Amino acid sequence: MYYKQIKELKAENFVSTGRIATGSKRGLLTSSPLGSCVAVVAYDVTTKIGGLAHVMLPGKSPKGNNNKYAENAITNLIDELKNLGASKTNIEICLVGGANVLRKKNDSIADYLINSIFEILKKKKLNVIASSLGGYERRTATLHLSSGVVNFTIGDSVEKKLYQFTSVRLRVP
Repeated sequence: MYYKQIKELKAENFVSTGRIATGSKRGLLTSSPLGSCVAVVAYDVTTKIGGLAHVMLPGKSPKGNNNKYAENAITNLIDELKNLGASKTNIEICLVGGANVLRKKNDSIADYLINSIFEILKKKKLNVIASSLGGYERRTATLHLSSGVVNFTIGDSVEKKLYQFTSVRLRVP
């Protein structure tokens, strides 16, 4: 199995490349350092069920179910959240990562990955609420399951708040 289910965390859970972690109640889901990889953070505020996928490659795996690939990871993340009781219509997404950490002039793998993730999320009708993408420095992403707060770091910086999922939505028609 390519994901780890956490029903009730008491400590931090690190999510490495090609892995998915989901949970509810309390605890933290934290990505291992993200270079060109992207952390897809998903959360349902009505149930306080969330998850994090550490995605490495664009598109779908040519050989079976491999969560290193964007389509596999996102599909499996959303399916696992639904299995835990989340509603797809209430799931929102934050993205962190996708940097050119090797600083190669024509390196576009991170851009391909970011574009692939946006295409997949659009196809699945999932909204990206906030993101910290691109640049040249590694990042990390953390989801606090009880509060819905998503934090991130860039390089050696202190952790900053990217977004807090809340049940109050101000939707513009």
